[in-house]
Amino acid sequence: MRSKPKHKLLFFAIIFLIVDLHQAYSDLLQAPSFLSTTPEGHFTGVSSPCPDLSEARKSAILDVVRQVLGSIGSTYGFESKHYVMGNARGEELRRTVEESLSGTARGIVLDVEKNIVKSTWSKDLFGKFIYFVLVRYPQKMIDEMRRLSKGPRLIAKLIKVTGNKIILKASEVNGVWVVLNSADITVTKTYRFSKAISLFAWKVPKKVDHNSLISIDPVQICGNSENIQLPTRDHRKSLTDFLLGTNLKLVAILNGYDEIGRPVSVKIEKINLR
Repeated sequence: MRSKPKHKLLFFAIIFLIVDLHQAYSDLLQAPSFLSTTPEGHFTGVSSPCPDLSEARKSAILDVVRQVLGSIGSTYGFESKHYVMGNARGEELRRTVEESLSGTARGIVLDVEKNIVKSTWSKDLFGKFIYFVLVRYPQKMIDEMRRLSKGPRLIAKLIKVTGNKIILKASEVNGVWVVLNSADITVTKTYRFSKAISLFAWKVPKKVDHNSLISIDPVQICGNSENIQLPTRDHRKSLTDFLLGTNLKLVAILNGYDEIGRPVSVKIEKINLR
């Protein structure tokens, strides 16, 4: 019976020790004021405890990047499973429900480091660095990152084939600047008389592909359309092609890059050449 007061004293001593350690930890961290009163149009980042200051700074910046990505847009998935267990007579039924929610965020986030307004650091009880940053990232920049994250969307179609050129129309519909500056061209020659000629004269393959890469005059598009010309002088039928009953079909892939340097391409298939 006499041990109860000792247990109570030990319990209160532990409580006071925890409170003192928490206060000491808070005093040691010296969290900045912007952590609790973040200005509008700003994000605060806090690093995980890191052994060196450089790593802690990167961790705090990544914390801001994750928050901006969440503002750009996240995709969530919800899954629910229901289980019913019991015997064949329907007795002792037990119902179990399992639910899970998961989320993913993808996108482009630029200029976080360039927009750091304030930064500071502290150490925890174990001597590791905790870094704090305040980053100006208003809604206008978030909208811009959302636009870039969607990426360009290209559409191309054939307008017409004339004597020595192919005219295509390329369109961009997502409002992201694109420059098209080259084309991969594949010309497929299908020989209609190959079987007969291979039987009575010389062996002729059923079809042959010719690949080439050409440069084109750079074309810029963003939410609009522009015509592009491709030459056909190297892909016209020869006398041998006429003798072999050749059909010519061309596939063109227009290549380029968008306004942040990502490669882009769009394909136009089955262009019949004479």
